[in-house]
Amino acid sequence: MKQTCLNCKFYKVEDPLSGYCRAEAQKAPEKAGQKPMVRHDSICAAWVDCGQNYYIRLGWIKAQEKKKTPDVRQ
Repeated sequence: MKQTCLNCKFYKVEDPLSGYCRAEAQKAPEKAGQKPMVRHDSICAAWVDCGQNYYIRLGWIKAQEKKKTPDVRQ
């Protein structure tokens, strides 16, 4: 499996293309309201495998994309 933010323990999904890094947010607690946004295909040195959560995130992204696509089977 490729090491990307999408399968990192510290990644929090916000939308189908991006989210924020909780590891970066923890490094700078004085900026509590500011969460650094990252794309899900990025990577940093803080990467830690998130295990099953990767498949849950991937399923959520696929479901969001499916909602955008109109059903043409009518």
